[in-house]
Amino acid sequence: MLLKYFWVSCLCACPVLLSAQDYFQEEPVRLEEVRITSSRLQDYAVGASVLEPDSSLVKLHQSESLSSLLSAASGVNLKTYGAGGLASVSLRGGLADHTAVLWNGLNIKSPMNGGINFSVLPVSFFGNVKIQYGGAATLFGSGAMSGVVHLDGNDLLGKPGSADVSATAGSFGFGAMSGSLKTGTKNFGSRTALYLQTADNDFSFKNTSRTGHPEEIQTNAGVSQLGGLQENQWRINDHSLLSSAVWVQYYDKDLQTLMTSRQPGETNQTDKSLAVSLNYKYYTASGYLTLKQGLLRNKVVYSDPAMADPQSDNNSLSWINEAEYKLRLGELHSILAGVNYTFESAESDGYRGSVSRNRVAAFVSGRLGLSGGAGAAVLSLRDEMTDGQIHPVVFSLGAEHGFLNAFRVKGNISRNYRIPNLNDLYWKEDGFSVGNPALEPESGWSGDAGIMYSWGGESFSYGVSVTGFTSSTKDIIVWLPENGGKWTPRNKKNGDTRGIETNFNFSAVANKIRLSGRIFYTYTSSVLTSSDEYDQKQMIYVPKHQMSSNIAFSRNSFYSILACRFKGERYYDYKRTLDAYFIMDASVGYRFPLAGLDADISVKVLNLTDSQYQVVAWYAMPPRNYKFTLNITI
Repeated sequence: MLLKYFWVSCLCACPVLLSAQDYFQEEPVRLEEVRITSSRLQDYAVGASVLEPDSSLVKLHQSESLSSLLSAASGVNLKTYGAGGLASVSLRGGLADHTAVLWNGLNIKSPMNGGINFSVLPVSFFGNVKIQYGGAATLFGSGAMSGVVHLDGNDLLGKPGSADVSATAGSFGFGAMSGSLKTGTKNFGSRTALYLQTADNDFSFKNTSRTGHPEEIQTNAGVSQLGGLQENQWRINDHSLLSSAVWVQYYDKDLQTLMTSRQPGETNQTDKSLAVSLNYKYYTASGYLTLKQGLLRNKVVYSDPAMADPQSDNNSLSWINEAEYKLRLGELHSILAGVNYTFESAESDGYRGSVSRNRVAAFVSGRLGLSGGAGAAVLSLRDEMTDGQIHPVVFSLGAEHGFLNAFRVKGNISRNYRIPNLNDLYWKEDGFSVGNPALEPESGWSGDAGIMYSWGGESFSYGVSVTGFTSSTKDIIVWLPENGGKWTPRNKKNGDTRGIETNFNFSAVANKIRLSGRIFYTYTSSVLTSSDEYDQKQMIYVPKHQMSSNIAFSRNSFYSILACRFKGERYYDYKRTLDAYFIMDASVGYRFPLAGLDADISVKVLNLTDSQYQVVAWYAMPPRNYKFTLNITI
């Protein structure tokens, strides 16, 4: 089966925009500077905190998933169901449903359950990864209530032809291979990338659910994955640019046996997905027109021999269409306006046949720049209609201002929303659960304010920022047992979040030695108001204290990286908690020429201190383990 999808990936891979910007001043439109990053993030997320993982960490995680990179490089709250299992991301005390995930500007989260598995997203497939903190529903639509993860393609016209291959072998049967080939001319660029991963995940652990905490071997946690990506860019003429991408993926995962299970599990889940994006830009002297179209197709098959109905088949389709126009009003001001039409459909054994819905949204943003490029303010509005039902208008207002050449203050306030997913609405009544077509969208407010200071010299530079944030969310959708014990979703809970983020980074260079680092700390108080036992409790799986840091050292061709992460105590139900944990990952590597090619060999030690910990209750995590990687680049 895996071989079958390898050839499908190869066939689909046949050929069929990141640079710095002054945040306070509009730039003239130049087609020569091909940018893949979202213009809305680049130009209209004024006042928001945006974090980009360090390039050295991205390089080190090229043969791994996005979940491993984000856990080492950012302040996100990553919820992982065991080794290689489902991994979801939440920001600033929100739920996983409250963080949008955009690929080439398209929201790729499932319309059925509103989620996405970060364990199946290969780092090597993305040219840019950015985490935007805070509400952004006006810019990016439903679900962007606490943050957005942006995954963008590569700048193909701005790079020379190249080829690279990477191979990794590690503990517990881990093996991964990735490779890419970039070709093209001055006006055409094409990149083909493939990714393959397998792992047994048969590690030993102490079972804390049993008397005496005996050591056991993890069962039913193996995984295999194959993916292919084809990207193309055409400079049609001096005014037009066309970009396309085709991404296919197959993922086969045995769902890890819980510590509390008395017998080894046999559950399995396979995911097959296809994502296609097409992006056309037409440039004029005063702005540009962008047309986007995307098709997302997912098939998830869940198997459990112990169930009366041992297999569940779930299929979803999203067709996304968007048009926007940016008009520059001199060097300091601009207006962005656009419309979005999204068609979503799904068919599942859990539904009464197939279901679908139509979503239409209109949005507009105005950017006002201060003279001399001293600052900027952006006001954005958005309204959405779902199957003829008009939702309330949402807005955001963000501002930034620089002073004394080193300080910058910023702030943002926004109204946000999330419409129910298809499972919430249409799950058919059975012996255990039933959906609720009468659900209302979640809605809320969020705001943040911060100050940043940066200083740079020839051999040393550093920056520090402090941001306070708050949010309030009404009508949170929660599945609870009602109607004779059947689980059904209701608009039951309200959530209030307060917190603070601090970020410190530095870089020092002396001769051929370079030392750099970053520390990111978050304090989050996220309290629920509800009519049950969770009332006035910290939201489950949201730690009050969380920290991540990394330090990188290099001298000539040698380099090393130490990445640490701390996650505080977390509730996993209304009264029980998981212990805090501290994890260290260490890597060393060496770059050298090999038969005229550029080679890079590295060794990574994960969980250096051999800590016993759980991210999600009763899912064991691996002890100390090792990975050996060889990268070759032409």
